[in-house]
Amino acid sequence: MKLNFNRNLQLGYGFSILILLTVGIISYNTLNNLLDSNKAVAHSNLVIQKLESAMSVMKDAETGQRGYILTGKAVFLIPYHGAYERAAVLINEADVLTGDNHGQQRNIAKIRAVLGKRMNILQDLISKKQKGDIVSAVDLDEGRMAMDALRAAIDKAENTEHRLLDQRTGVLNRYTSVAPYAILAALALAIIIALISYFGVVREITQKDILREELQKKEEETAALNEELTAGNEELTAINEELAQAQDELTLFNEQLEQRVNERTMALAESEEETQALNEELTAINEELAAANEEMVATNEELHASREATLRNERLFRSIAVNIPRSLILVVDMERRLVTVEGDMRGIMGYHDDSYKGKFLADVAGERYETAKDWYDRMLNGEQFRVDVKSVADADLQVDFVPLKNELGVVYAGLVIALDITENKKAEEGSAKLAAIVESTDDAIISKTLDGIITSWNPSAQRMFGYADTEMIGQSILKLLPPDRLDEESLIISKLKNGDRVTHFDTQRLTSDGRIIDVSLTISPIRDAQGNITGVSKIARDISEKKRDELRKNDFIGMVSHELKTPLTSLMALVQVTNAKLKESPDSFLVGAMDKANVQVKRMSSMINGFLNVSRLESGKIAIDKEEFDLDELIREVVDEHTLTITTHVIHLTDCDRAHINADRDKISSVLSNLISNAIKYSPKGHDIMVKCILVNGSAQVSVKDEGMGIKEQDLPKIFDRYYRVETNHTRHISGFGIGLYLSAEIIRRHNGKIWAESKSGVGSTFYFSLPLG
Repeated sequence: MKLNFNRNLQLGYGFSILILLTVGIISYNTLNNLLDSNKAVAHSNLVIQKLESAMSVMKDAETGQRGYILTGKAVFLIPYHGAYERAAVLINEADVLTGDNHGQQRNIAKIRAVLGKRMNILQDLISKKQKGDIVSAVDLDEGRMAMDALRAAIDKAENTEHRLLDQRTGVLNRYTSVAPYAILAALALAIIIALISYFGVVREITQKDILREELQKKEEETAALNEELTAGNEELTAINEELAQAQDELTLFNEQLEQRVNERTMALAESEEETQALNEELTAINEELAAANEEMVATNEELHASREATLRNERLFRSIAVNIPRSLILVVDMERRLVTVEGDMRGIMGYHDDSYKGKFLADVAGERYETAKDWYDRMLNGEQFRVDVKSVADADLQVDFVPLKNELGVVYAGLVIALDITENKKAEEGSAKLAAIVESTDDAIISKTLDGIITSWNPSAQRMFGYADTEMIGQSILKLLPPDRLDEESLIISKLKNGDRVTHFDTQRLTSDGRIIDVSLTISPIRDAQGNITGVSKIARDISEKKRDELRKNDFIGMVSHELKTPLTSLMALVQVTNAKLKESPDSFLVGAMDKANVQVKRMSSMINGFLNVSRLESGKIAIDKEEFDLDELIREVVDEHTLTITTHVIHLTDCDRAHINADRDKISSVLSNLISNAIKYSPKGHDIMVKCILVNGSAQVSVKDEGMGIKEQDLPKIFDRYYRVETNHTRHISGFGIGLYLSAEIIRRHNGKIWAESKSGVGSTFYFSLPLG
């Protein structure tokens, strides 16, 4: 068995080490490939950044040149000065980064040539303006064509780098997706082999332990039997000696008796009465011998029973001592010799084997005995006491010294019980800290039963609600609930019974003086040692001031938005009138500038309307005017409006069939318009927008799908939060304040509908909302 055990142990650990080495090699190669792919992706991003920066520098230079030509002010030439050098540096850096790509080298060379040509044209136009010559439309067209050529060359280089980036990203994703599974499979195989080896070893060890225990029991039984046989032989020997002595006495007595019989016989004739007395005496002697024999048998039985009781008591003591957790139990006799050493702390306390029986405590414990010698003296002198000490390992120990006395009250040994109470000490300290936190926190902390009866009430609860603990402990929690919120308690209890935790639940509660205060509740179930829910712990924070701050903020936003609308409306009208008058103007720059101004004014108006709607929504002043209408018709109207104003995307519509709903037509129109605008805005390189309406389970479900940059998974749950925006390199230059989706979500929810989104980064997004049919 020992050979099998060693062989299984070696094979198991050998296979485990082999698998671990294999996993290490696979992990190392996979990580190297991941790092190389990641560096390649970063390299492509850097090349694209350099090209975009160069294009931005040239745009700034062109804008400055146009400003100078239109106004003649030299301040507009600030972006122009040094623009060529900065752009050339960026192009040279891109050239260095793409040194291993011959196709990109050709693109960079073309960009450098077009860049030089464009800078020469800019310089010629500025020189004409400085000399007072007329800058003709032909000159401007030539500059525009050179700029278009530069833009086309940079776009070609960026597209080439984007294709390379997609390839490198694909390689990175492939390694990212395959590597964990390979590593996990190898780890699983290693764990399975290790577990098989472990359980095999455990099984061998268990069998060895069972056989060892059985052998030990047999040896103990054999020893006990030998001791009993020896004692029986000794007793039989003693009895035989006693019987021999009795036989000798009987022989002597018989001789004496024969002598007496002879004498009596001789005197028989003389007295028959003497013969009768002699017979009675012989009968008495026989009875005495039988009684003595019975006493000897009874004494032997008592000794045997006493020996068995002693063995049972010893086994019981050892069983109790071994099963006391984190303990050490010593029994010492009056000469300070160890009688027994038991407990699971033997190794920790320096008793590493079972060979200490009969040894002097001073020889075994050494310095530790010298330190505690006075305690042993007090114990063996009959004093029982307890001390708290620190072990060598800095554990807290509780040591009881108990003198052992016989039935006469005389001490014959001492019992020392050492218990590790470190965990109890730590628990007491933790309870003290928790109690201090509960007493000093500004939040009200209340515990209650599942029936809502309050069982604890901290000082902050008294400050917040105005009730003393003596007034509230034993009372129902419903005493703090306003009449219109009594149903909250049953809803909270039902969640907690399911094991859920309620966090940041904003509600209102009632104080002792009748005031209603705003509170934020965090409620957790209280469990017993078996995991059963026995009560509820509630933390309440007064957020009344926070609510008032939010109300003041919303009022301020509403006021500012309202005040800005009037001058902005006038500005929009002026821009529109100016645009109408400049339609026939030969100055293309001025026409384009006014078009951009009109777009920015509309964007500003939309933003102010958004802030105003948020203010109205949160103050409860936004009205939902419901009416029955055809959702298909509304969707077609919104799609037609966007189709007239955009030229970069194509909107494909799949409408419902007879989708009649009861809702606020204008509000639903704004939601749909916002989703389509976002699809256009966040998919600058996409082409198709899919708007679809279907009927699902008594509701009309509308979806807007784009081919844009997509949304990361971790951002999806937050996109409908107020003022939340997804921040990436692609969205950094897209305007917005995170208002549109928040307003859309609130409008849909106030129509008892649902709104959600599905997206994959780099592929596109689909936004859904559903409304109940009318």
